[in-house]
Amino acid sequence: MVNNEIVNRSPLPDLLKGFAVFLIVPVHILETFIDYSGRESLFGRILLLLGGPVGVPIFMMVMGYFVALSKKSAAQNMLRGVLIFILGIFLNIGLNFHLLLKIWTEGWKFDPLQAIFGVDIFYLAGLSIIILSVLKMLKYGQQWIVLSLILLVSGSTSYFNELLMVTERNYIFPFIGGNYSWSYFPLFPWLAYPLIGFLFVKMEPKIREFVQKQKTISIAILSVILILVLAFSKSGFETTINLSEYYHHTFPFFLWTLGVDVLWVMLLWLVVQKFSEFPVIVFLRWLGKNITAFYIIQWLIIGNIATAIYQTKELSVYGYWFAAIFLITAGMTWTYEKVSLRFAKAKIYSN
Repeated sequence: MVNNEIVNRSPLPDLLKGFAVFLIVPVHILETFIDYSGRESLFGRILLLLGGPVGVPIFMMVMGYFVALSKKSAAQNMLRGVLIFILGIFLNIGLNFHLLLKIWTEGWKFDPLQAIFGVDIFYLAGLSIIILSVLKMLKYGQQWIVLSLILLVSGSTSYFNELLMVTERNYIFPFIGGNYSWSYFPLFPWLAYPLIGFLFVKMEPKIREFVQKQKTISIAILSVILILVLAFSKSGFETTINLSEYYHHTFPFFLWTLGVDVLWVMLLWLVVQKFSEFPVIVFLRWLGKNITAFYIIQWLIIGNIATAIYQTKELSVYGYWFAAIFLITAGMTWTYEKVSLRFAKAKIYSN
C-alpha cells in the first residue's frame, strides 16, 4: 500500500510501518478470538492501547508521506489508488470466505455485504491515494489547502457521523463517515492522517532547519507536547479501548493521537540513529518493507479462523494463537518476497 520508490531508502519509515503492523495484528487476534472477559482484562486493554494511536494513524501518515514524494504522474497514482481499493474488495472476500460460505450453505443470518464492504484499511488507503493525487496537481496554495482539509476532516467528524446515518443498510456512506458498525476506517476522520504525512513532506526542510538551529526551543516544544499528552491521557485511553469511538473519533482524540505520534516518531528516530542494525530493529524494518503482503496474509488467516471460534477463546491461550499466526505469516511473507524477487530478476534477464 505504501510506495517504495525512494532510491536511498530511509530506515525510519520502514521501522514505523513495521511497528505499526506488529501492534495491529495482536488487536485483530484479541478482538476476533478472545472472549469478553479476556478483551476487557488489563492485558486486553493494554493491547488496544498499544495498537491504537501508533498503529493505523502512523501507517496512514507514512503512506501520505510516500505519496507526496512519488514521482509518478497523477494518473498513475490515481490508478494505484483504484487498484488498492479493488484489492480491498478481494481481501474482504478472502478474509470472510469462511463466513460467506456459512451464509450461503447454512443460511447464517448475517448480511454478506457488510462483510464485503466493511471499510477496512485498504479501502481507506485507496481513496486517500486518489484524493492526495488530486491535491498534488494543485499549483498554488497546496499547503494551505491540505492544512484546511486536515482541520475540516478532523474537526467535522461528529457532524458527518450524524449526517450520514440516514439508513441502517447503506454501503456508500460508510466509506465517508457515520457510525456504521462495518465502517472501521472511513474518510472522516481517518483521511486527516495521510494528509498530515503529505503536508509534512512540504514542510520537512523548514522543520529540519528549525530543529537544527533552535534545539533548545525544539526540546521545549516536545516537552510541552509530552505534558499535554499525559494530561489528556485518560480520555485518550478511554477512546482507544472503545473501538466504536476509536473508529469514529473526533477532534480531541485526533489532537491527542497527533501528540502521541510526534513523540513516537522522535523516539524511533533516536532508535534508528543508534540501533538501526540491531536484529529486532532489522526485523521490524523488514516487516515494514513488506507490510502489504504481511497485512493481507495475517487477515486471511485470522479472518477465516475467526468464523469458527469467534470470541470464544480464553485469554490464557492468546499467546499460542499470536505466536502461531505471527510466525506463519512472517514465514509466508518471507517466501512471497523471495519468489517475487526471483520472478523480477527472471523478467529483467529475459528482456
